[in-house]
Amino acid sequence: MSTKTPTLVVLDALPTPADFYAQFWNRKPFVVRGGISSEVIGALIAADELAGLSLEEGPQSRLVKTAGAVKDWSCRFGPFLEQDFSEAGERDWTLLVQNVEQFHPQTAMLLRQFGFTPRWLMDDIMVSYSEPGGSVGPHIDNYHVFLVQGQGKRHWKVGREAIVKESYIQGIDFRILENDFDGDEIELSLGDVLYLPPRFGHEGTTVESALTFSVGFLGPKLSELLSGYGQYLAEREDLDLRYVGAGLEMDSAGFQISSTAVEVMQDRLIQQLQAPSFSQWLVEFFTESSHENFGTYSERDDPLDRQILVQALQDGVCLIKPEYVKFAITKAAGNAFYLGFDAHSFVLSENVFPWIARLMQEDLLSLHSAPQLSDEIEALDLLCDLYNHQALEFSER
Repeated sequence: MSTKTPTLVVLDALPTPADFYAQFWNRKPFVVRGGISSEVIGALIAADELAGLSLEEGPQSRLVKTAGAVKDWSCRFGPFLEQDFSEAGERDWTLLVQNVEQFHPQTAMLLRQFGFTPRWLMDDIMVSYSEPGGSVGPHIDNYHVFLVQGQGKRHWKVGREAIVKESYIQGIDFRILENDFDGDEIELSLGDVLYLPPRFGHEGTTVESALTFSVGFLGPKLSELLSGYGQYLAEREDLDLRYVGAGLEMDSAGFQISSTAVEVMQDRLIQQLQAPSFSQWLVEFFTESSHENFGTYSERDDPLDRQILVQALQDGVCLIKPEYVKFAITKAAGNAFYLGFDAHSFVLSENVFPWIARLMQEDLLSLHSAPQLSDEIEALDLLCDLYNHQALEFSER
């Protein structure tokens, strides 16, 4: 136990956007006592359902056992068998399942609690179930994470500052920090929320059989941005212009690349990064799934047209964007916007933006609340396209 004065900030409510970005984002951890209500927690995936997911081929799952010396700890990847859990015992193991929001839509509703975060950076909701003593050891992550405590209790040690250079214990199947870190200790119970910025050391140990919901936000590497945009340009001949050596002079003869030639190529790259195509690609990039089972932009078997959509809305049906569907939106030239969904993009006029803004709040969109929508042809066509590609769903009011 550290003898230093605790520095971990403890709040009684989730922060406002202004406070979050000014005081905490990328700066320091915090804990919110009772930040998520028991009603919200009660609708999320249960332990037996999580175990059931780990028996399937689609979800990515791990089973970590931490009994005995660290050198004896193990990590196995699913899918698992029911026998694996009956043999695991009543202590010292953790089941982790990723992308649970895609497989269990009710769990995706947890995202409604994090409207102050950059939802376009949201990676997934990973859910862990652990028995007493269960842990994945002291470690760091390269992403932001909100740890929401469901059932049970977990004891946490949280670093006071980001770790710049780390080393890991060798000879085991997962990354555990070799050296101890200076930190605060706290116990989380039902509804508590712990925010961890990237690279802050942390270690959780289960006190009572526990479910923990990890909402992760992962930014791309510079290399991923460059290679991704390069591939986008390569698929568009009108944008993928060739360097032809315009303006070269005698100082570029032979094998010499002149400083002027270097500057010209740098300028060409800068111009391309500042072009509208970069912003449009960016909303596609941030809505492309990293999971092989998602991101197919598949059309429904029974697509609808504008007339059918209007009739459905007139009949009292509402449209809603499910929480597990990720959108990204940014300004385009003039008063237009680029909307990204599932690695595709749409150009919106400012007249359409209010309807998309309402959907991004996961609010119901209906003719009851917005009767003027029936006359917005551009908006209706976009809503049709989004519905037909499974970005929107029908819902009763």
